[in-house]
Amino acid sequence: MAHEGISLSFGVFQNYYSNTLNFSDQSSWIGVLSAGAPFLGAPLITYFTQALAIPLQYYIFFGWVLCFGGLLSSAFCHSLSALIATQGLMYGLGMVMLEMPVLIIFNTWFVRRRGLAFGILCGVTDLFGVGWTFLGSYLLHNYGMRTTFLVFAAISFFVPGFGLYFIRRRPSAADSSSTSPSEEDLPGDTETPAEDEPPNLPPYYRRMSFYTLMAANLLQSLAFYLPFIYLPSYTTMLGYTTSQGTVVLAVANVAQVVGEIGFGRLSDKVNVHCLLVMSALTACLSTFFLWGFANSLAFLVVFALLFGCFASGFIALWPRMGTMFAEKDASMIYSLMCFGRGIGSIASGPISAALLSDIPTTANSLSAQEHFRPVINFVGACMAASAALGFGGWMAYMLKKRRSCKGHDEELIF
Repeated sequence: MAHEGISLSFGVFQNYYSNTLNFSDQSSWIGVLSAGAPFLGAPLITYFTQALAIPLQYYIFFGWVLCFGGLLSSAFCHSLSALIATQGLMYGLGMVMLEMPVLIIFNTWFVRRRGLAFGILCGVTDLFGVGWTFLGSYLLHNYGMRTTFLVFAAISFFVPGFGLYFIRRRPSAADSSSTSPSEEDLPGDTETPAEDEPPNLPPYYRRMSFYTLMAANLLQSLAFYLPFIYLPSYTTMLGYTTSQGTVVLAVANVAQVVGEIGFGRLSDKVNVHCLLVMSALTACLSTFFLWGFANSLAFLVVFALLFGCFASGFIALWPRMGTMFAEKDASMIYSLMCFGRGIGSIASGPISAALLSDIPTTANSLSAQEHFRPVINFVGACMAASAALGFGGWMAYMLKKRRSCKGHDEELIF
């Protein structure tokens, strides 16, 4: 997951492009493409891996090479459009080829504790994001863009390259033999898989609860990446240094580690709708009451902690959203959640660019708040709507549970 950490560090590139290279706010397209393309292509890659007899390692290798090529090509770009094509689109396509097969293999090793395992995986990714953030900031402001991309390309080639060779799917019972390790001897989550939904229930795509989760996920995705993209710029607009802006972004990334592991662990024990409301509502309140009135570095650090922790916890719920319906559909449901996040994150690029007013010439808290007020309101409103949908789904779940106890197990289907 070292590659995905690069996408999380885009805030320092956004700040560099805006303040040093004088690119317009359209440079946010780079970030939303590199982060959004892996999500947008997830259902297609999942379908290919299930329908075609192509080893998953082939997808992983091709994606790894594409990511390396995107970073290497970016080192020789001289225009915003070229960076959008390389650092944005090319790198994003490489990520989807690499990430989804890795996650499919990952799911074969964990079932009962899948939420915790996925949360830890996401947390490690965010730790890489913190490292990439500080390294990128240091290299950009001391050696320039070309050297930064060359260093990033070299690290992304050598560090994951050795580990990718050892990624293997967990052997199934049909593959076991007397000379092979038994399933009980294998490391990881050795408990038996959760049972599928009863066969008399309709498939997930005909159930209203699935579309409620999809809508809540889409709204959360429209807002999630915007603070990570604009926090460094907001910090420097308040009069602080670019290094302090990098620290704020790093704080948000570190908070993600706590949120993803915590929400992942809770998802193995607590109803997903309840956790969805907790994640989105806290992100909403912190956006309106902390970022909305932030006039000092302390305000921004507290906001970064709360938003990073609670908003990022949403993604750790995806594996359990899949197993809510049927284990056999878990990978496809997960990829559809990824698709929703891809649409949201890519759409957030032009939306945020349209919302931002002209950059003020003075650096103070009032001009920063005035400039980013539409974005702040947009993020808060999306999180509030996501929380409302989650609450509605939670109430529907409780009603269904109560009715099932009385012998009436019904749900709105299509």
